[in-house]
Amino acid sequence: MITLKANCTTLNFKNMEKTKENFTLLMYGTIEPERIDQEIQRNQEMIDGGHDSTGHAQIQLDYLKKLKFDANYQNGSLPRGIEKIILQIMESYTYWHSINEVDSSFFLTQDNYIHNLMNVSLTFMVSCELAKLFNNKPDDFSLNNIWEHDAESIKNANIASVDEIDYITDQFARNESTRDQAIKRFLDFRNKSVAHNTNNTGMQWSDFVSTMNFIIRVWGIIDEFYSPNCFPRPIQLSDQLYTPLRPHFTSLQIQEMKDARLKLMRDLFAAASTNLVTGEKDRIKPFGDLKVTVKITSVTEAGG
Repeated sequence: MITLKANCTTLNFKNMEKTKENFTLLMYGTIEPERIDQEIQRNQEMIDGGHDSTGHAQIQLDYLKKLKFDANYQNGSLPRGIEKIILQIMESYTYWHSINEVDSSFFLTQDNYIHNLMNVSLTFMVSCELAKLFNNKPDDFSLNNIWEHDAESIKNANIASVDEIDYITDQFARNESTRDQAIKRFLDFRNKSVAHNTNNTGMQWSDFVSTMNFIIRVWGIIDEFYSPNCFPRPIQLSDQLYTPLRPHFTSLQIQEMKDARLKLMRDLFAAASTNLVTGEKDRIKPFGDLKVTVKITSVTEAGG
């Protein structure tokens, strides 16, 4: 749920009370409606079974029950969550480019109408998702507006260097004299090619990647500010993504795709940890491919 200021009825960023709870929902989104009953049941079973010594399950249960009957949740008008938008950008970009790393006779990797149609469609979709995070209208639930609201607090929290905080603020400020040219070319592409059907922006694919790296770094800083000392959220596992392609590619080709995707993902993870001004690395890591290693040992019974 998002609470609004007194006498406000329209759900938008300007009318939203600037509380930590509201910002948390705006940043991370809510559980999907098709999963909420399952999560309510899971938390109830933990409580009934006496497995809620910290009280976290009861707090989560109360929240989910309230959320389920929230009018904005029911009609789908709550913001999707900045993290979910960024994850979709990352997943779409790395998945499509990993497929195109494979030299195959399969139609998706050839220069043909269907391939070009999917390539253009995905590029436009990801561009629109990425560009909306720069929106600066007072009503917008955007990364830009979150940053503008919290920049000074983030600076005081010593999460990143002052120079980097000021650099990020300059990039969101739309000042042509201080804006990075790669970001400028990307936004020109979004505004002209996607929104106004012109194609003379001069954007290179590297501009898209630079802009994506910028957004991921900004997200990492904001995530560290709101959720310090949390485990990185995992990305989708490769097997889930490539199973539909198994009838069309060899096992070796599928593995090449997985390796290509992992390399691209690692580049994005590295961007989240890289100071935009100095290039130095830090420990900020909002996303990761968490792995659990299980060691199985055999135990021989005494005298057996």
